[in-house]
Amino acid sequence: MWILYVIIIVFLLLVGMAKLILNIVFGKRCDGNPKLKYFTVDDFEGLNAKPIEFKSNKGQMLRGNIYTHEEVKEYKGLIVFVHGMGGGHLSYTTEINTLAKAGFIIVGYDNTGTCSSEGKNLKGFFQSVIDLKYALKFIEENDDLNKYPIELVGHSWGAYTVCQVLQFKTNIKAVVAMSGFNNSSKLICDSARAETNVNLSFLRPFITIINFLTFGRKGIINTVDILKNTKTPVLLLHGKSDTTVSLDNSLILNKETTQKNSNLKCISYEERFHNVYQTKESEEYLNTTFGSLTELSKKYKGKIPEEEADKIYDNIDYKKITEEDENVMNMIINFLNQFV
Repeated sequence: MWILYVIIIVFLLLVGMAKLILNIVFGKRCDGNPKLKYFTVDDFEGLNAKPIEFKSNKGQMLRGNIYTHEEVKEYKGLIVFVHGMGGGHLSYTTEINTLAKAGFIIVGYDNTGTCSSEGKNLKGFFQSVIDLKYALKFIEENDDLNKYPIELVGHSWGAYTVCQVLQFKTNIKAVVAMSGFNNSSKLICDSARAETNVNLSFLRPFITIINFLTFGRKGIINTVDILKNTKTPVLLLHGKSDTTVSLDNSLILNKETTQKNSNLKCISYEERFHNVYQTKESEEYLNTTFGSLTELSKKYKGKIPEEEADKIYDNIDYKKITEEDENVMNMIINFLNQFV
């Protein structure tokens, strides 16, 4: 009998550890970095934005914009752009501008618990899939928007989202997923290991259990298992030097499943990191800038003197740190153009 008690205690302890990690990652809001400049329509000539808001699953209001470009007289289709973790959709205004200028209406919004949207915390990775379902519902019920073919573009967490939603939505014309991940529990353990240098992979099953209890069976399905059966054209992009999403958890390198689906186009980039839509030089500059902040944080044990942090933030070249890779963006646009 005592063995059973020990097993129960160990199980509860491991579940508690998993819950603690999930709470650290998702148990708070993400309102961006107040020291960073986030581009808006004011930074791009001809880009227009119309504010929108719609409710998600628990009644929380999600907010964003409908973006159009004044140079475009007739729209090809509508793109829903889903952001990654760390900031809201304004982190991608440069890419939104490029896509809008290419002839698309862009719907960009902030996920639950992020920036302009309501929510006490982020809930979990799968919450963004729920939010996207409600964004698509908003579009379907809007007579000004529902007449256009719908395509999806996402980066990182957003790439996971736009692929995961394919298990629910069949009317999506095409998807572009940049630097997406396959298993959300593995990503959490990999991220924790990067921060602590402790291998916490033994917690993966317990993180999965909590995600199942929170989001149900569909909330724990591997992204690749959705992609290998989808009939929607999907462009998958990933950098081989990506340290945020490990190669063994990326979507593009699961070739035993993805290469069997002719609807998927997979492209990997040598010596490229997590933001494959940026130039190599831009990514290197970004990594160097934030690497300096990480080193300062270690030096001062998480409490960087404001004047030292400001030296770095005040000298950021925002044009350089957001510079797009024209070839990558043109390839994305050409891919999307095929299906509208």
